[in-house]
Amino acid sequence: MSGNILTCQKCSDYTSVQSLLKGKTLIADFDELRCETQKHVQVEITNDLLTSLRFDCDRTTIIGATVASTVAVVSALCVGINVLRNKRKLQKREDRMARVVTNLNRGNGFAVYLIYSSVDEVFVRSAVYSPLNEKLKKLVGVERDLVCIGDEQFRVGWNIYREIYKCMERSHVAVVVLSEGFANSVFCDQEMDIAMQLKKPVILLLKGDVDINQYSEHIQLLNRTNVRILFGYEDNELVLKTTWDKVCESFLQMG
Repeated sequence: MSGNILTCQKCSDYTSVQSLLKGKTLIADFDELRCETQKHVQVEITNDLLTSLRFDCDRTTIIGATVASTVAVVSALCVGINVLRNKRKLQKREDRMARVVTNLNRGNGFAVYLIYSSVDEVFVRSAVYSPLNEKLKKLVGVERDLVCIGDEQFRVGWNIYREIYKCMERSHVAVVVLSEGFANSVFCDQEMDIAMQLKKPVILLLKGDVDINQYSEHIQLLNRTNVRILFGYEDNELVLKTTWDKVCESFLQMG
């Protein structure tokens, strides 16, 4: 084996060097064997060299274990942060809902202000106002009406726009009933403007299939970005596509 140059540059060379050291008594020219390091320097094959390669193997293992541990710790930390963040969001929603319920219990305002066209009066009264108002009263624990439907809460003889502003200001959210009648109502547009001025959360309620393009840009934006209340036809009858429990809970968390 005289003149042969082995490599001793990394952990994978450890086994070869170890075998040579174990059988060196059987190799006549062992002292003449040389090993090439990473720096391309030829050195003798010794136990110190073997120890150096062993250290390289241990270092690779340690680095791998460290990386794996770091990844595990970082992953666990990210999961923990997400869980904590979600808990905080949930707590904020619950706190906000508790404040709204407390205010409503004290007799302060309404949970919802309904904006709709007079041509939808029958539908709104029977399919929206009645179940929504009753469900809110049950959730909040009061007997008074929590849905402002306009004329019933307006003071007779007072300026109509002043009354709209007053009732809207005392309401937590505004629900807009979109229909063909709404699209042609100037009065509804004015109520929408007041809701926007007061920066109230506005929720769209779609009555059947409506052409959203016939409404204002603001309503079109709300339709694209926010979850809506949908009424769809089933056997020629308009049916709510969700539950009033979910709707009311969402309203109370928004206020």
